[in-house]
Amino acid sequence: MIAEWFDLDPEEFNQIDILWSGIDSPFLWLFLALTVPLSLWFFWTSLRRISSRPRKTFIIMLRIFAFALLAAILFQPQLEFKNNQTLKNHIAILLDDSKSMSVKSFPEEISRTELVKKWLERNADTLESWTRDYKVEYFFASDALNPASKKQLPDQLHARKPHTDFEKVFSKLQKRYEGKSLQGTVLVSDGADRSQGNGELTSGFLESLSAMEGPVHTVLAGERDGFKDLSIQHIAVARFGFLNQPSRVMATLSAVNMGNKNISLTLKQEGKILASKLIQLKEGQTQYQVELEFIPAVLGKKNYLLTLPIFSGEAIAENNQKNFQVKSVRDRIRILHINGRPSWDSRFLREALASNPKTDLLSFFILRTLSDDVSASTSELSLIPFPSNLLFTDYLDSFDLVIFQNFKYEPFIDKRYLSNISKYVEKGGAFLMIGGELSFQMGDYNRSPIEEILPVKMAPVAKGYLSDEYKISLAEKYKSHPALALENDPEKNKALWQEMSSLNGINTGLTAKPTAQVLAEYQIPGTKESLPLLTVWNKGKGRTIALATDSSWNFNFIKVGEGGSGRHYYKFWNQLISWAIGEPETQTLRVATDKEQYHENEEVLLKLQVLKDDYNPSSNEKIHFDITPPQGEKIKIDQKSGENGELDLHYQPKETGYYSVRIKREKEEGEQVIETGFVVSSDDSEFSQAQADPELMKKIADTTGGQFLNIGSQDRASLFNFPNPKKFAHINNKTISLWNNWWLYGLLTGLLLLDWIIRRKSGLS
Repeated sequence: MIAEWFDLDPEEFNQIDILWSGIDSPFLWLFLALTVPLSLWFFWTSLRRISSRPRKTFIIMLRIFAFALLAAILFQPQLEFKNNQTLKNHIAILLDDSKSMSVKSFPEEISRTELVKKWLERNADTLESWTRDYKVEYFFASDALNPASKKQLPDQLHARKPHTDFEKVFSKLQKRYEGKSLQGTVLVSDGADRSQGNGELTSGFLESLSAMEGPVHTVLAGERDGFKDLSIQHIAVARFGFLNQPSRVMATLSAVNMGNKNISLTLKQEGKILASKLIQLKEGQTQYQVELEFIPAVLGKKNYLLTLPIFSGEAIAENNQKNFQVKSVRDRIRILHINGRPSWDSRFLREALASNPKTDLLSFFILRTLSDDVSASTSELSLIPFPSNLLFTDYLDSFDLVIFQNFKYEPFIDKRYLSNISKYVEKGGAFLMIGGELSFQMGDYNRSPIEEILPVKMAPVAKGYLSDEYKISLAEKYKSHPALALENDPEKNKALWQEMSSLNGINTGLTAKPTAQVLAEYQIPGTKESLPLLTVWNKGKGRTIALATDSSWNFNFIKVGEGGSGRHYYKFWNQLISWAIGEPETQTLRVATDKEQYHENEEVLLKLQVLKDDYNPSSNEKIHFDITPPQGEKIKIDQKSGENGELDLHYQPKETGYYSVRIKREKEEGEQVIETGFVVSSDDSEFSQAQADPELMKKIADTTGGQFLNIGSQDRASLFNFPNPKKFAHINNKTISLWNNWWLYGLLTGLLLLDWIIRRKSGLS
């Protein structure tokens, strides 16, 4: 009714309060306390001449009422109309979604997460009944706090988060409910929070729990008893290893409740067992250090897998194996160098090869032939017997490069061994023939297995070797070829080759094979004809080179004689050998990943460089990717290279483990394939100590006055109690001023006017 007096809707407001704006002013109270009594006393004494007591009393009452109105104006009264609503208090239910919740219980062998889902199902009626009196909200809790929908809980609850940190969770819970009424929390977890230190609560966590407004009830998922696990805790291995040299990996193993038994730790590479070691497990011992030795047999980055057997009743199967990668590189470049006769060219070449610290050089020099006229037997003139059988059968594959320098194979090497060299190249070896009067067809290599692998054809000519002096002429098409890269800058490199010393001597009767690359040639003066000087070829999986001169030492000797440096001679041979043995920087298809190892949910970036056979960028070329996940079918992706020959492939892995990648390009002479791979690892640190911790869960409940339950025994949520104090929310209000209006001032003026009229009629001034 009062609301209607002020033209307000009574259904919109359910409470009225009176506000006094000036009531807290001490100066106002002091003023009224002094002024009102003195004024009333003065007014009373001024009415002595009025004989009528009722009239005198009426005037005094008018004065008192006027002072009351004045005080009301000074205290500034207001009517506040309010609309207040009763609020529900909050209950938060925290469900642990960390990885330790995937641990299986014994003997049921169902995960802790499944135990939680069954607990929610059994207590569905109780949880629903809470919603009548409280606002119930669900959260996934690990080291973060994420809201969850009750309807989608069975599908959304998964054990995925890598860490548990209750201190962070409750700190975030407090901030979320700041200014709200959180009257209770239910924590459903295995208690596997290793940040709390063997069940003792940290000071920060205790502070967070003490600030909670309601109790924290805890529900334990999982049992400590019966936990059984065998795992690889840690791997220590160098990221780089040397080809065909022993490498070692140190593994830290953990065995919990495994008893006394013998197990084997196995190292595999692409399914092939490389090493294995037997470990004797002992009751009471949980940590073991095991070292395995293996030998990388292939250049490049390869994946290796350490595995332990999985026993019945193990709580965790995922930690019984670990992937790691090792990139194998050459520690030494093994070169077999056979020289037909001593010369300045062979001397300088041997010096260049021996000066490289990465080179392991084995040289043989033929100092005499059977036709030499000497007065001594062959056995007396030979330093050692020439081991042709060992070199070209047993040990041939151990060499990275075979060099024949001005060498005629007969009578030192049986022709059948030349076939072994040809097979060696086809399988990935490298062969270099250096010119001279005993090389190519002059060494009877025409129509031999060596001619099949060399990048040049040989034809009989009247004069097989010319002694002309000439400047080397580089092929413009192959200016980017790595074998010619004496400087990184193309212009500087071109100028440098133009300044290189002249050569004298070249083999004739040679023509390049159709797919071979002539990097340098000798332009015959006065003709349009040229002779191939430096020719390279990809043969099978290997590479071969024909250098049709024995005067490359001029690049060093003459340059030094002119006051310059011979360093470019050494650089030339280092580059030529790097190309021959197929170093990564000499490939026309190169791939790299942006990281050594990836974590879950990380995007993988494969960076590919696509070059033509002349080592210029190949743009708009289709490249085929075959990505094989750890489980599942092969994924095929086709992309084209960019204008600069570069290609970036972004790939989002969906599971952890090793992914093999096969990259293929189509070429006229066949397909070119390279392989790589990457590992996607998960943070399994929670599995290092994944036993359930009932003591920690009990302490959390006891600290906050809550209750502790264990799923599977006395786990009824109806045992939990929550306070439910009345809480109100101020929805709407309207303030009406009672002092600042015309009728109050009009009433005060009317009282003073009536007082004046009565005083005048009573004969007072």
